[in-house]
Amino acid sequence: MNINQAVILAGGIGSRTKTRVYDNNTPKVMFRINNKPILQNILEIIHDKLKINSIIVVISKGDNQIRNYFGNGNNFGVTIDYVESDSNLGIADALYLVKEKIHGMFLVMLGDEFYINSNHFTIINKKYDDAEAVITFTNTDNPQDIANNYSIKADSTMRVKSLIEKPKTFENNMLGLGTFIFKNSIFDYIQKAPKSIRTKRKELIDVISILAKEKLVYAHKLNSSYVNINTVDDWKHAKYLYNKTHFNSYRKSLVIPSYNEVESLPFVINDFKDMVDEIIVADGGSSDGTIEKISNFENDINLKIIQSKFVGYGEALRNGIDKATGDIVILVEGDATFRSRDIYKMYEYIKDCDMVIGTRTTKELISQAANMSTGLRIANLLVAKFIELLWIKIEPRLTDVGCTYRTFWKSEYDEIKQNFIGLGPEFSPEMIIEFLRNDKRVIEIPVSYYGRIGGASKHSENFLAIFKTGLKMLSLILKKKFASPKLTPD
Repeated sequence: MNINQAVILAGGIGSRTKTRVYDNNTPKVMFRINNKPILQNILEIIHDKLKINSIIVVISKGDNQIRNYFGNGNNFGVTIDYVESDSNLGIADALYLVKEKIHGMFLVMLGDEFYINSNHFTIINKKYDDAEAVITFTNTDNPQDIANNYSIKADSTMRVKSLIEKPKTFENNMLGLGTFIFKNSIFDYIQKAPKSIRTKRKELIDVISILAKEKLVYAHKLNSSYVNINTVDDWKHAKYLYNKTHFNSYRKSLVIPSYNEVESLPFVINDFKDMVDEIIVADGGSSDGTIEKISNFENDINLKIIQSKFVGYGEALRNGIDKATGDIVILVEGDATFRSRDIYKMYEYIKDCDMVIGTRTTKELISQAANMSTGLRIANLLVAKFIELLWIKIEPRLTDVGCTYRTFWKSEYDEIKQNFIGLGPEFSPEMIIEFLRNDKRVIEIPVSYYGRIGGASKHSENFLAIFKTGLKMLSLILKKKFASPKLTPD
């Protein structure tokens, strides 16, 4: 099929997609998945898979976010022309606005849909020259997906008989998608179509259904994981599906704070080296031969050693994270209190959230040699519940604020790192707070906790150390409660 133009309908704001980071002034097509706007995913399908370079993007009146990001399209290998639409219009009327800019058959895609590994290229490989329109579908076992989109009634040749927007009953498992091919005649049908009784607007699916009763309209099957993003939950589900599909391709960085860990650090590196792509050791000035001992690993693994007179644990971790090049960052202690066996749990949960934090308060997973007395476990629990109380509207679920073992997306951390001020043990709860109050998804899971190999923790070796650490944490927690988060770097 000879299609030289594409239209992306991207004018909806989305009243059900407001978050603390993305407010109602942000088009939902600009929500990010894999650190790219959803709209960019659509644009890449059009350019890379359908080889169409001329694109018209229909945006809401006064919207500059899409214009500012995509510009004239040159940076994305295409040419973009913008048409402004009243955001209260239905997509049929929004599409009608491009009538004078269209010449011949053209592609239409909805900007708030997300496709993963789709085979859109098959549309142009099949001959539909006699068709007035082509719609697309995929098969689903979930009838709720169809109820949120539209159902298709077609014959054995895939000629469409009728379409129903947001149906109540289902004749088959065909899930209608927001990718279409039209001839110019679609504009005549939009013009004469009645408004929907349900929405009081002209609905594109209704228009196509009317067209199918008079002209040839075919249904083309696409193979793809797919999400129609109407709500915040839809957006998060799309992120999960993408992460799950591409997880093996993500690079993983392990960051370890170190100070005089000559007995334990080699064991930790050996334990984790096959689970990650790089290991960063942030050393605060060890004088016991730690650096000399671990330098032997540099020929076998991707090991980076950062040395400085760090003020404390938090500054060491922050420096190590900044040097990490992976998509996913894992933090552990250098004293061998954690094991790589728990990283599989972390990896599974990080697909569905922004940070996974370990909890050492599950008694069954605490080694007898571990420095986790009943009192220390209760203290951690109380501070965790204090955070829950202060941010009760977010409804976090926490039992341990001092567990270093955690995993997070580097891109999510980079968005908020300008907020971090903690240089010592208080950095641990600070990370949790900043992720939570910036509307990031945080999940806590139990991890095994073992006794240290060599030395003692200066943060919890005795009651005085625990008391000082607790004061630092509580002071920072209260400071964070009464300070507004910065959503973008200064």
